[in-house]
Amino acid sequence: MSLLLDLPGLALAAGCLVLGLGLSSGGPPWLTFGERLVIGMVLAIVGLTMVGYGLALLVGVGMVLVLLLTAFGLLAGGYLLWRHRPTLRAQLVPRAWALPAAVVVMALAMGYLFSRAVEVTPDAWLAQYNNTWSDWSFHASYTTTFVYGHNLPPQNPIFAGKPFRYPFAPDFTSALLVGGGWSIPAALIWPSWALTVLALSGLILWARRLTGGIGAGVIAVTLTLLGGGLGFWFFFGDAARLGLVTTLLHIPRTYDRFDPPVNIQWYNPILSYYLPQRSFVFGAAVVMAVLLLLTPPLLHTPFFDWRATLTAVRQSWRRWTIKNEAVAFLIAGALTGLLPLIHVHSLVVLGVVTACWALLFPRPAWIGFFGVMLLLAVPRLLMAVPGDPGAPPEHQYPRWLIGWMSGTDAPPWFWIKNTGLFIPLLLLALLSPLALRGRARLLIAPFSLVFLIANLVKFQPWDWDNSKLLVFWYLASGVAVGALLVRLWRSHALAAIGATAIWLSLTLSGGLSLMQYLPPQGPSYVWFTAEQVQLAADVRRLTPAKAVFVTGEQPNNPIADLAGRSVVMSYPGWLWSYGIDYSQREADLLRIYRGGAAALDLLHRYHADYVVIGPDERNTMQPDVDYFNAEFRLVLHTANYQIFAVPG
Repeated sequence: MSLLLDLPGLALAAGCLVLGLGLSSGGPPWLTFGERLVIGMVLAIVGLTMVGYGLALLVGVGMVLVLLLTAFGLLAGGYLLWRHRPTLRAQLVPRAWALPAAVVVMALAMGYLFSRAVEVTPDAWLAQYNNTWSDWSFHASYTTTFVYGHNLPPQNPIFAGKPFRYPFAPDFTSALLVGGGWSIPAALIWPSWALTVLALSGLILWARRLTGGIGAGVIAVTLTLLGGGLGFWFFFGDAARLGLVTTLLHIPRTYDRFDPPVNIQWYNPILSYYLPQRSFVFGAAVVMAVLLLLTPPLLHTPFFDWRATLTAVRQSWRRWTIKNEAVAFLIAGALTGLLPLIHVHSLVVLGVVTACWALLFPRPAWIGFFGVMLLLAVPRLLMAVPGDPGAPPEHQYPRWLIGWMSGTDAPPWFWIKNTGLFIPLLLLALLSPLALRGRARLLIAPFSLVFLIANLVKFQPWDWDNSKLLVFWYLASGVAVGALLVRLWRSHALAAIGATAIWLSLTLSGGLSLMQYLPPQGPSYVWFTAEQVQLAADVRRLTPAKAVFVTGEQPNNPIADLAGRSVVMSYPGWLWSYGIDYSQREADLLRIYRGGAAALDLLHRYHADYVVIGPDERNTMQPDVDYFNAEFRLVLHTANYQIFAVPG
C-alpha cells in the first residue's frame, strides 16, 4: 500500500523531469546543453509549482492536482522532446567527461548529506544536523498546512489569523509530493537535494562560461560549501591537547563560529544554508538560471554604449520584435519576479547585480527584463515588507546595520577572521588581469556591491540573516578566487603547492565543522517521537482541516508540523525573525493555560478549537489540567498528550 501511495508523487517527479528535459532540448543555440538543462529543470520546477498553486486554489492539494500536473508535465515535455528529437541524441552525448564527472561527484556527495538529514526509525524521526532539526520544523508546518490544513489562500499557520508573508513556494513544492503520497521527510529532502544540485551545477557552468574551463567552478563549489575563516587555528590547539587522531575522530567543537571577542560569524555554508534553508537552495537555483540566461548575451554587449541603445529603443518601440536574446531576458525577468514567493534575499541580490549589469552593458532587452520582474515582484513585496506594521521599530526592516556583526572589531580584521585570504584574493582577481578577462571581472564585480550593502543595511530583524545576502557574494566571487587559484596552480610547482595551501586554509574550518556531524561521531537529535507521529495522524483523522489549536511554543510541534493544523502561536524565535510582534499573544497563551473564565474568552477571541497539553506545555505553561478536565471535552489522549475541544 505504501508503494502505491508513493507512485503519484514519483510520477509527478517524472513529469517534472520530462518537462525539464523538453524545455532543455529546444533552448537558444548560444547556450550549451548543460546550461539549457539547468535552466530547463529550474523552469519546470518553478513552473509546475506556480501552476499547481493556481490550480490548488480550485481543487486543493491532493491526488487530483498531482495527477493533473503529472499529465501536463509528461505531455508538454514529451511533445517538446519529440519536436526536437533529431538534435537531442547528439546533445545528450557529452564532448568531454570532466564536467559530467564533476557534477556526478557533487550530486552523490550532496545526496549522501541530504539522505542523512532525517532518519526514520521505529521509535522516532531523528535529525542528524541541528539546523535541520530546527529549520525543517517550520518547513514541515508550511508543507503540511497546504495538504492537511487546506490552507489556501494561505494564512500564517504558526500565527493563526495573520497574513502569510514567508516565501512559501518551496514548501508548496513539497506539499505536492506529500499530496502524491510521499512521507514528510522524503518530500523535504529530495527537492532540496535536486535544487542544490541544480544550483551548484549552474555555478560550475557559469564559471566555465566566464573562464573557459571547469576548474574555477569546481573550486567555487568547494568554497561555497565549505568556505570559512581562521577558526581552524583553534583545531591545532585542540589537537595538541587531545591528540590529532582523537581530535579528528571526536571533533570537540565547531570551528566556524565563535562569539566575541573571537567573533567569527561566517558559519559553515553546508550546515547553515544548503542543508537547512530550503528557500535558499530554491533561490540559489533560480539565481544561477538567471545568470546563465543573461551572461552569454552580455559577454558580447558593447560596454557602456548608451547612445546606441537609446537610439535603438527610440527607433524600435513602435515595431517591437522578440528575438532569441530578448526572450531570454523576459524569461530571466519572470524567474526573478517570482523570487518573493521563493527567497526574497535572492531577489535583492539579482536586483542589485542586474541593475549594475544594465548600467554597464545597456541594451533594449533590459526593458523587458525589469518590466516583467517588477510586474510579478512588487505586489508580493508590498505585502511581505517591512513585516508586521505593529512590531516595535527594532523588529522592522530594512534598517541601517553598519559593519554587519563586526561589533568592536575593525571591519577589515573582522572579515579576515571570518573569510581568511578570500577577500585579498578576490581583490587581486578583480583588479588585475592575472586570472580573468576584463568582461568577466565586470560581470562578477557587482556581487561585491551586495557585500557592501549587506554591511550597511539589515533586511530582517536578526542581524545574522544578512548572511543570506553575503552567501551569494561569496558564491559568485568564489569563481574569481577559483580562477586565480587555478592560474597559480598551473604556473609553477611551488605556486601549485601555495595554491593548494591557500585552498585548504579557506575550507579547513568548514570541513572540520562538517566532520562533527558525520560518522563515526555524528550526533542525532530527536525530531519527533513515534508517539508524536501517531498523534499527528490521529489529529488529522479526528479534527477539521481548518481547526485552530493552542499549543506550546516548541519548534518541533507535532500539531503544526505533522498534522498541518494552524496554531495560535508557535516558536517565538521564528516569529521574531519575521518581524512579527507576538508579545501580547504569548502573554495570552499563559493566561489560557492557567484556566478560568478568562481562558475561555481568549480562546474564543483567537477562534481556537482545541487545546493541547503535552510535555512541552506542562514544562513551560504550567497548565491547570484539572480545569481543562472539568470544563472541556477530551478528544484525544496518549501516554503524554491530552487534546481538549474548546466549548462553544
